[in-house]
Amino acid sequence: MGTRITPILLYSVVWSAAVKIVLIAVFSVMLVGVAALLVSEIVGKKSAETSDEAAPAQTSEEIALLALPAPAEDETEEDGPESGITLSDKAVIIDDGNEAEAGTVVVDGKRLKVGYNRSFSARLIQADDPLKGYYSALKNEMLRYGLKPRLSWYNESFYRGRKTYAKFAIRGKTLSVYLALDPSAFTDTKYSFSDVGSVAKYREVPMRLKIRSDRAVNQAKELISAASENVRSELEEMNFRPDYKDTATLVRGELIRLYYLGNPDASKQEKRDAAVIGIKRLDKAPRDFTTKLMRADSEIKTHYSAIKNELMRYGLKQRMSTGNESWYRGRTTYAKFAIRGKTLSLYMALDPDEFEGTKYNFRDMGSVNKYGKVPMRMKIKSDRSVRWVKELIATMAEKKGWTREELEEKDFRYVKKKNK
Repeated sequence: MGTRITPILLYSVVWSAAVKIVLIAVFSVMLVGVAALLVSEIVGKKSAETSDEAAPAQTSEEIALLALPAPAEDETEEDGPESGITLSDKAVIIDDGNEAEAGTVVVDGKRLKVGYNRSFSARLIQADDPLKGYYSALKNEMLRYGLKPRLSWYNESFYRGRKTYAKFAIRGKTLSVYLALDPSAFTDTKYSFSDVGSVAKYREVPMRLKIRSDRAVNQAKELISAASENVRSELEEMNFRPDYKDTATLVRGELIRLYYLGNPDASKQEKRDAAVIGIKRLDKAPRDFTTKLMRADSEIKTHYSAIKNELMRYGLKQRMSTGNESWYRGRTTYAKFAIRGKTLSLYMALDPDEFEGTKYNFRDMGSVNKYGKVPMRMKIKSDRSVRWVKELIATMAEKKGWTREELEEKDFRYVKKKNK
């Protein structure tokens, strides 16, 4: 029995070794195949990365376009939406006509689809002749009642003192005039109007008239007389019809602002990359006054420091909010700093009407709620404007009976961000 078992066991051992050799060979082939696939994938990725690196980087113009959202309807009356776009001379704006709401910009051979956010001025410039005629006639009439014009992004307002009596707006092909009249007092009259008092920006001028004919112009003149609270003067008729300009010219002149809609030729990956770039850029945009001041150039910081020292010499104390740095005594605010774009402004509690026709270059911001108590806006762009602001602060101090204290000049150019 023992002599028979031995050959069988020996044969069994030999057979098992052969099987093992075959299995090892099979697994080796499979491993080589897997390794080849891995190498191929790595090479492919490297090639794609090299190709991406070789592609031209996006220009600043493209990045700006990608970062820009569609405009909101409730932008402030003061300046409207910020575009953040400065097109280079090489950028080509394809003019799609004055009625188009969107168009194309070509930057470095790449087509970018953009939307147009037209200012009131741009809409008027590109309006048809009848609309321009209606506008000119009504503007002349408002001037005859002593109303003064003030232009914002979406409207042209007419005011006297701190009260707004009328506003123009253009939507599509229709000119509208908004008047400071109570719509309920004109119910069941010959006048065709709508009550827009529920819209914040038209709360002071709730009666809206659409001007589409000479008859509508005549009716609007009658209502301007009712709203103006003043005697009419016989002034010479002036021509306020602006000459037509194409869309490309108005974009260059910053009367039309662009926002990004898309790249018609972009792949899905390019669109995803564009979204990431836009989000990152928006996330870096300064929102509060302190951050804007930190990122401002040295000239703005120097002007800010000089005026801040002067305000302190009259005993004013500062209080920081998100968008402004306010200066007050007791419970009254007498001045506010603001930064918009690359411009530092100081708003003061002075009546702009008292300084009409003087050397000072200012704007009356009394119609903007947050500047109602400090309506006189001075843009600080030079050493001369700093001197003017100091003179106006002194005038305000004289009216209030404040005395100036000779405090040592401090350096407020370097601002530290406070941890929240």
